[in-house]
Amino acid sequence: MVISTLLNYRLYTNNMAQTLERLSSQEQVKRDKSYYEENIGKVTSVDQFLGDYKLYSYAMKAYGLEDQISAKGMIRKVLQSDLTDSSSYANKLADQRYRDFASAFSFGSSKAPTAQSSAQTERLTEAYAERVDTSAPIAAKATSYYSDHIGAITSIDEFVADRGLLDVALRASGFPEPSIISSDYAKQVLTGDASNGDASWATLRTQFSAATGSGTARSWVAQTAKMASNLVYTYNAQTGNATSPQAKQADTDYLNAFFSADNATKTVSAFTGDERLLKFALTAMGSEIVYASGSAASYLQDPSSIPSTVSSVEKARFQSLHDMLGVQSDGTMSPPSDGLDKVISGYETNYKTAFNKSVNFDTTEFRASLADVKSVTDLMAASSVDGKRRTLNYVLKAVGIDPNTVSFTKIRAVLTSDPTDPNSYVSKLKDERYTQLAAAFNFDENGKLRPERLIQSTSDQTRTGTLYAATFGKDLNEATKAQIKADTKTYLAAVGSAVSLNDLLGDKKAIQYALTAYGVKNKDLSKDELRKILTSDLADPKSYANTQTDKAIAKFAAAFNFETDGSVRATDTGGQQGADRLATDKLYLLQTLEEQAGETSEGTRLALYFLRKAPALTSAYGILADKALYQVVRTALGLPDGMVAMDTDKQAAMIQRKLDVKDFTDEKKLDKFVSRFAGMYDVANQDSSSNPVVQLFGGGSGSGILGIF
Repeated sequence: MVISTLLNYRLYTNNMAQTLERLSSQEQVKRDKSYYEENIGKVTSVDQFLGDYKLYSYAMKAYGLEDQISAKGMIRKVLQSDLTDSSSYANKLADQRYRDFASAFSFGSSKAPTAQSSAQTERLTEAYAERVDTSAPIAAKATSYYSDHIGAITSIDEFVADRGLLDVALRASGFPEPSIISSDYAKQVLTGDASNGDASWATLRTQFSAATGSGTARSWVAQTAKMASNLVYTYNAQTGNATSPQAKQADTDYLNAFFSADNATKTVSAFTGDERLLKFALTAMGSEIVYASGSAASYLQDPSSIPSTVSSVEKARFQSLHDMLGVQSDGTMSPPSDGLDKVISGYETNYKTAFNKSVNFDTTEFRASLADVKSVTDLMAASSVDGKRRTLNYVLKAVGIDPNTVSFTKIRAVLTSDPTDPNSYVSKLKDERYTQLAAAFNFDENGKLRPERLIQSTSDQTRTGTLYAATFGKDLNEATKAQIKADTKTYLAAVGSAVSLNDLLGDKKAIQYALTAYGVKNKDLSKDELRKILTSDLADPKSYANTQTDKAIAKFAAAFNFETDGSVRATDTGGQQGADRLATDKLYLLQTLEEQAGETSEGTRLALYFLRKAPALTSAYGILADKALYQVVRTALGLPDGMVAMDTDKQAAMIQRKLDVKDFTDEKKLDKFVSRFAGMYDVANQDSSSNPVVQLFGGGSGSGILGIF
């Protein structure tokens, strides 16, 4: 007795899970699946994958490419395609199967690991610039307090008791971390009760105490206004805060004080002998050259004496400065009424630019140094030229760590620690600065380069953005387009900078964006539910995400790179991860099921194929592009075979009048349509043994869609 297509279809689909389980228990299927699961995780390169026929053929069959197994050259280019690049090989192919196949693996974006990705470098250099900008107000507050209160201090005891004053003075004297120096010890050194020959202590003593008689005892020395101003100036230079409005005003006040009536020595030599005044003047003129005091005095006194080795531009600058400062033939200076105003105006114009050039130089030097960083040791190495660790110091400043206050042992431990692992060394420090430091580089536990860890790969970021935009439909107005662009920019910034699962869970906007993109119905999931979803083992059909009624939840989880312990797996390592592995296994089973069904009923094979492929359709053109799908639709709707000769747009319009492809995402509506096809197929093909529909699944010419199971 011949079983009808509809009955045969029902036998397979009434309990599809049970059907697939029975299929999985078949000996050959079991062996193929077991081999794939045991070995695909060991694959790290395209060559290794293509060289293992059992793995390669299993995956090719799963994605409907079994007839292309011999085309290894083409498949290599497909797998190596960067799907985020619209011009890549796979994206140029009209056949969607190849893009699906490439996206199931991570060979396309595999690159040699680097100390930093371009995104990591951008975040770090931005942090450096921000650190410079944000530290200025803090320094200004500290120096303002110092300037306002130092004049009222009359003894060493009062001075060391006021940490606001003592800390500024210690930092200006060269102590990188004043907080570790006690007030009592500072008093002992200043009074001579403790001996310390360090240069920084010597600098501090010259500011606040003097020897009494021939003994070691020292007494308090009150600072003059000029001494206090210079100390603040030195503090700003030591801390890299010479560009705050307060620092600029202090420099201006210092210049005005030199030319005030109280100063009886307004001479060229006195001016150029004061490094601070000379730097002010040269900055005002836009000069970046450092001049010795004697040379500067000679050039300023008589610009015509400047040698020919000095550029004409510099000569013009000294001539302008000579005129504005009113330099006299006897070496005295008497600026004209607007002279100082012009110098000050020039300084206000150039001082920030001069400092920014310094910051930009630091950043340029850092970027250049990255090419030589192949390990933690390289990053921490001292320069062979001057012995300074400029690359490391730049990094530490960017994240807010003073290199003088932390041991190299701790820095190395942080850099070789995984900030995404909640149980790692850096995570247990619970210090955002060190977490940021560890996340800024790609070093493994041995200090060697490793692939970058991203909570979401760049290809998945692109896919998520595309899906999010699609939820708004077509024919969007400009306001909606702008909103989508803004939302996506915010999302990409969030997932790009997030280091851990907690970072993602703490960003409600990013979570809502992703849930919307993947069509998760319940967008009010709790943090605990989200954590269980995102840490599910997607290779396990019984995991939390895979057992949810809403199948979109598993797709949402698959878009991120979290391990079951909450850490982040390294990206771009080749091979295949849990979700894609599970999907490949399922596709392989479905392909096998359809093949076996086709041995007795080609109508059933068509029905099962449509059941699998139809939910992904987005338009009638997708039906036209697949001859097998088109056969099912024409049969179910009773459309004439001759319509295939019509204009493509007319064919699409005819189909659109008969059905809405969105209905195929509804399981009940899809099943009803396939059942209709099964009944119509039996009517049209009473003798199934002679049915030519088998030709639809044999590969060959055409769109290349044939044989997708």
